[in-house]
Amino acid sequence: MSNFSQVHELLLHSQQLHSRTGKFYSSLSNQANNERVKMLLNTLVKHESDLSSSLQAYINKAPDKILNTYFQFDHENNVEELFATHFEVAQVNTDDVEIMANAFDDYFCHLYSEMQQAVDCKLVQDLFENLHEHMLEEKKKLSIDIYSMLDM
Repeated sequence: MSNFSQVHELLLHSQQLHSRTGKFYSSLSNQANNERVKMLLNTLVKHESDLSSSLQAYINKAPDKILNTYFQFDHENNVEELFATHFEVAQVNTDDVEIMANAFDDYFCHLYSEMQQAVDCKLVQDLFENLHEHMLEEKKKLSIDIYSMLDM
């Protein structure tokens, strides 16, 4: 960790990554042949859109004291591997989608956990702890949605 970042930059990075992930899922849905997979991908699009919107809302209302806090953390990790598909896109199946969704959610959970540990300011630690907890709850909720959809 050799780079310094502001909390605002890290939140914006996460918000944009959620938005990009939603667009990625939407693109896969448009190309998929299986209707159940399309429905699952569209659920993931909503999931990512909601997460992106909630981060944007927080960025818009958060105190400058938190947003402008600097700490040593490199948020420019290579995320391109998350967007790599290891399957024929038109033939994407529910297992492929579940693996991708878990990889994205695990990335965010790990990222927020690392951010929480990298900062000394209690207010910022609390922010990242809340984001981490929120991601864990969203991951549970999404798992329930996915499994109930697969049972249909």
